[in-house]
Order: sequence, then structure tokens, then C-alpha cells
Amino acid sequence: GGGGGGGGGGGGGGGGGGGGGGGGGGGGGGGGGGGGGGGGGGGGGGGGGRSLLLLDCRPHELFESSHIETAINLAIPGLMLRRLKKGNLPIRSIIPNHEDKERFVKRCKADTVLLYDEATADWQDSGAATSVLGLLLQKLRDDGCKAYYLKGGFNKFQTEYSEHCETNLDSSSPSNSPPASVLGLGGLRISSDCSDGESDREPSSATESDGSPIPNNQPAFPVQILPYLYLGCAKDSTNLDVLGKYGIKYILNVTPNLPNMFEHDGEFKYKQIPISDHWSQNLSQFFPEAIAFIDEARSKKCGILVHCLAGISRSVTVTVAYLMQKLNLSLNDAYDFVKRKKSNISPNFNFMGQLLDFERTLGLNSPCDNRSPSEQLYFTTPTNHNLFQLNTLEST
Repeated sequence: GGGGGGGGGGGGGGGGGGGGGGGGGGGGGGGGGGGGGGGGGGGGGGGGGRSLLLLDCRPHELFESSHIETAINLAIPGLMLRRLKKGNLPIRSIIPNHEDKERFVKRCKADTVLLYDEATADWQDSGAATSVLGLLLQKLRDDGCKAYYLKGGFNKFQTEYSEHCETNLDSSSPSNSPPASVLGLGGLRISSDCSDGESDREPSSATESDGSPIPNNQPAFPVQILPYLYLGCAKDSTNLDVLGKYGIKYILNVTPNLPNMFEHDGEFKYKQIPISDHWSQNLSQFFPEAIAFIDEARSKKCGILVHCLAGISRSVTVTVAYLMQKLNLSLNDAYDFVKRKKSNISPNFNFMGQLLDFERTLGLNSPCDNRSPSEQLYFTTPTNHNLFQLNTLEST
């Protein structure tokens, strides 16, 4: 069986660059069965009885656009990098897809693990801590995995073995758009005053809290979060063509004063949540009825549009809460799920605090919510007397 590693020009074979050594000729095998073993295509040749487990370390948008077949995407939120460096974050916790997570846990010790990014060339292990790929490589090796990286990265592999790459020509995230930070609490708007982040004016004149126009990089149409659930802005809620195109018959209006445009036509069912995008507002009190309304639309096999003014704060908060409860997702995972569909989301800081409280109420565990006392987050919460108390959000 010698030399199997060299063979296998397939997806795994490409890994030969980094993983060849890993193969080592498990040799064994008396008698030479001829390098035929190499023919094992993707993983077989990778190394003496081991198959390859491929980890794609590129941003999710690039992975969705094209990746090596069977690869698992490891797009690490910037928020988690520090914890990963400290060694107190298991790699499995940053794999968003449940099936991929199970596959990783089952195979990471038995298989040869091959990591790749966009275009890694030679670098020394001493420089591992300076790159995400190097950090993951070191972490995997520390955990007892047989891990290597693919020299030349995805670019080189795609050039030489394009037949072993899966390409999504209909990807909604073009490769030339800036990659979204996966869980970004970094995407939050934290205003220095108490003004609304999304003041409920006419859509044409709406401004952000700093007075600049609402970003024009938001999608032209509502974004499909689930087969029946759409997230959008005020403009979407007034466009009959858009509503008809997506089969939307339910509309959840998360503003205090924007009109329910077709309320009296009999075609649509509305619910209005009278909340401004302001740090003093308690949106979480409306989570149960909002979630029930979305579920009603699902049970009727109708599409539902959840909108506020700009579609980036209040409606996002409600949508994330729905995913947390109905799909049993942590706040991190639910936020990540929405962020991948709609990159410009930005709930205000206090709404995020309410979602953290909601996560604790649901008994969900967020991989990022393991703070030491010195790293506690604080949010102001409205009281019954229009006063505000300072609450500490500690990890459960």
C-alpha cells in the first residue's frame, strides 16, 4: 500500500499538498497492492486508511459561491476569535450547520483534517497565531487531530481540480461584496444620544441616528429568512407586486405609526407592534404575540412580512427572537442565520440585551455568553415608573 497519499487526484487528493505527509504510508499491508489504493478518489488516498475531512476557513459568502465538495465551512465570528485563542472555545461550536457539526465531531479524530482558505502559500508554524487558518490548525493539533493545510488554498485547487468544486451560480451573495461578519455584535449601532435609530418618517426621508441617509445597500426586496418568513422595510410593505410575488398575506408592522397600507382591502392580515427604535423601548414584551402571529401565517401556508422602517433593527429583533424559540437556536446562531441572509442588520444595543434575556428565559446556551465578572454586559431596562435601572447580564 505504499504511497497511497500521492494518488487520488480528487478533492481529497488536492489535499495531498498539505496532507501528503499525513498519509505516511500506513503501509501496512503486505504486499503491495499497488498504489491502486490511491485511486480512492477523494479521501481514500489521503493517508494510510484515513479519509479527508475538509474545513473551508473562508467567509461564508465565498463558501456559498464555490467550495471543494464535501467541505465544512468554518467562518469564525470576530467576536469568537479571542476566545478561540484562549483555548476555551471548542471548534465544533463555531460550525453553524447541525449536520456538519455532527460530521465534524464524529470524524475529526479518525480522519485526516485538511484546512484551506482562499490562497495560503507556505508559512511557518510559528506564524500560526497571526491567521485564522493557522489558529485553527494549531487548535486542532492541540486537540489531537491529524491536521494539515492545503498549499495554495482554494484558488489553486479550483484552477487545477475544478471538477471537484461545487459552485452556486445563483448565490445571492456576490463574491465582490464585502463579507458579512458572522455574528457581529460589531454590527450594532450604539448611539451617543437617545434618538431613534430608525425614526419613523416616510421611507424616502428616513435617516439613521447620526443623520446620514439609511444605507442604500439594503436588498431591493424583502429577504427570505425561512420558506414562509420574509424580513423587509416599510417600502416592501407598500408594494403589491412584491407581496404577491412572494405569497405574502400576513404583515407584522413593528412601528408605532407607519400605516398598514392595505388593511381595509381584505387581502392581508396585519398586526402592529407600537415600538420605536429607541433605547427606552421594551420590545421583548411583544415577543409572544409576534411569534404566535408568524406561526399563524405558517399554519395557513401563507408568507409573512416582518418589517419596521429600514428593516435593520426592530423587525430584525423580532425575527431573531422567532428563530430562537421555534428553531431552538442560541442568540449567536439566530443572529448569524439572519446576518447571512441580510448583511446590513443592526439591532440597537438595548434590543440585543432583551434578546440575551430571552435566550436565558428559553434556557438556550450561547457559545459567546461565558463572561467572567469583569466582562459583564450592562443594559438599561424600563421599569413600571418610567425610570431605568441598570441590570447586569451575567452568564447562566
